[in-house]
Amino acid sequence: MQASSNTPTSAAITVAMIGSPVAHTHLPTAFNRWFSGKGLDAIMVPVDLESARLADFLNTMRGWKNCRGCVVTAPHKQAVADHVDDKSDMAQTLGTVNLVVRNDDGSLSGDNLDGAGFVRALHAKSFRTSNTDAALFGCGGAGASIALALAEAGASRLQLVDKESGRASLLASKLEQYSGLSVEVGAPESLAGFELVINATAVGLDGQSRVFPTDTFNPDSTIADVLATSTPTPWLSDASARGCKIQTGADMAEGQFELIADRFGWAGELQTRP
Repeated sequence: MQASSNTPTSAAITVAMIGSPVAHTHLPTAFNRWFSGKGLDAIMVPVDLESARLADFLNTMRGWKNCRGCVVTAPHKQAVADHVDDKSDMAQTLGTVNLVVRNDDGSLSGDNLDGAGFVRALHAKSFRTSNTDAALFGCGGAGASIALALAEAGASRLQLVDKESGRASLLASKLEQYSGLSVEVGAPESLAGFELVINATAVGLDGQSRVFPTDTFNPDSTIADVLATSTPTPWLSDASARGCKIQTGADMAEGQFELIADRFGWAGELQTRP
């Protein structure tokens, strides 16, 4: 539906961005700017949602007729997977969901686009994912999705690091289907040997902490962070200071933009972006 002005009306289509915290996320601003520029009568609403109220929110969404669905960020990605009616193959494999589509009958379909968006962002920066060696810190919802997407994109080696060693081992078992991929579990001694190093944790959201010492970053490497903060995380600031190429959480979110818009039914409006 087209709006007569850049202000959403009471007939606006609504999508939500749920998480806690959610104030640092990139997509509400990006989508609302796009809706305004295209004259679409739609709005993305950020919702800082308590975990205890997640099931209530999703049940409410089933009857929310002008809602297309929601984008999901931490800490809800795993829990949401238990409340949708069906899941994509990727979401089923991962056991996590970062996108929920509300169907016309009120049923909810879950998908996970984190990894696809991350890889699309890398390719937009001309990074070669085939035969790459990568270290991944964080094997939760976003990290697992990124790992599978990198495996599908032809990565040759993945080093998986997580404070919960069982979670890294579980992800490693899901990657066994990729015969050309070498997977190791546990923290490396150095980051110098990796072409791609990824922080897929919430470490750094405080503006001070780092998930691993950064003094061995290779200047020829690409360093990535999934956190879409308004200023570079310490992880990325250190990488820039050492001359590394960086990929931000906002870059990753932008990589998902067209995929999310397509899932929500705006594929025909994607020809131009303001």
